[in-house]
Amino acid sequence: MQHNKTAGHPRNLALPTPAHINQSKLPKGLSYDLERSRWRYFYVDNLGKRRVKSVGRAESTLPQILNNIQRLGIESPHTFNWLVTEYMKSPRFLDLKPNTQKDYNYYFKLLKQQQTLAGSVGEVLLKKWTSGLCQQIISDVEIVNGLSIAKHLHSFLSLVFTYAKNYDYVSTNHATGVYTAKKRSKQQYVTDDVFNKLLAYAKHRGSITPKTQGSSPYYIYSVMEIAYLCRLRGVEARTITEDFLLFKGVKCKRRKGSLTNIILYSDRLLSVLDHTIIKRNDIWASKNYPVPISAKERYLLVNNDGQKISASAYHSAWQKFIKFAITDGIISHEQRFSLHDLKRKGISDTLGSGSDKKDAGGHASDASVLVYSKKPVEVQAANELGLNTINYDIKSINLKVLFNKNL
Repeated sequence: MQHNKTAGHPRNLALPTPAHINQSKLPKGLSYDLERSRWRYFYVDNLGKRRVKSVGRAESTLPQILNNIQRLGIESPHTFNWLVTEYMKSPRFLDLKPNTQKDYNYYFKLLKQQQTLAGSVGEVLLKKWTSGLCQQIISDVEIVNGLSIAKHLHSFLSLVFTYAKNYDYVSTNHATGVYTAKKRSKQQYVTDDVFNKLLAYAKHRGSITPKTQGSSPYYIYSVMEIAYLCRLRGVEARTITEDFLLFKGVKCKRRKGSLTNIILYSDRLLSVLDHTIIKRNDIWASKNYPVPISAKERYLLVNNDGQKISASAYHSAWQKFIKFAITDGIISHEQRFSLHDLKRKGISDTLGSGSDKKDAGGHASDASVLVYSKKPVEVQAANELGLNTINYDIKSINLKVLFNKNL
């Protein structure tokens, strides 16, 4: 049990107390009632109400008094940090998939970073939470971290307060009825000017020594280029492994019902793949990382420890990178975009008919395509249609080694 560190009756050390008690060792909230010759302990209960208890007589020793306080079983007031901690110990959380648990831990960490006039959101007492506070948090997160994160955070808040309401920790779900942040167009197109400026900025920050001023993870540049050129979702670009690198192109295994296809190599696509592999190999060498034997387990993109990049780590790195870009005037707040917008840009920049774009993006228009189309379609990288396919005399020694190994 932890004694309350904030609440308690202010004591006047000049007042007379039993001589055998050292006043400098009295915990906050403990004072001596001279009129009634007793020790009393002031505290705030877990509902935020002020209470007082008698915890000793005039002749009681300090250890006896402290033991009496402990026997009261007093809990600190319930805060949001306490609530989420309780939820994460519950079977409802422990039964979730590991990736979902990681996501929830990321949202909790993000919430604790939000500030109120009194300090961190995590320290706000449950009784002081309101729909207005939830709304302010969601609005602030949307401005700094983007619409997608704000929506996920809103869902997490609603989930936690549903848990709190069902166990009578709160009387209402404060996240209910809170407006989702203002939506941007789902058909947002990232212009070449905005994309190229941000891409160059990502490559520059990625070239700076990690965890030093002005640096960002090298893999932001790689994911941006691969997502655009191969028309991939962020998670699809981030989780490419060596077995996806075929002799003629990159096999793109798409999610959410889209079809797998092969993006034929272009000079630009080979350049970013080579850049990424060199970075990864340098990290593995510097960390003495045990290189996986199977190509299926050798990710092209790894973190600074040589391991697979988690979704929460990438989202956090991306949001920080975008904040730096806006602060440095590379793009405006209105020009910010998500990684999914790069897939849209890649498909939009594909030359040809609607059918060409469908094949390039791996989209399935009807059930028959999913049932009968078993062979991946071969298409050019984004913005490369109409150009001659490059020959397969790969200049990069890194890629040559991989191709020979994986064939």
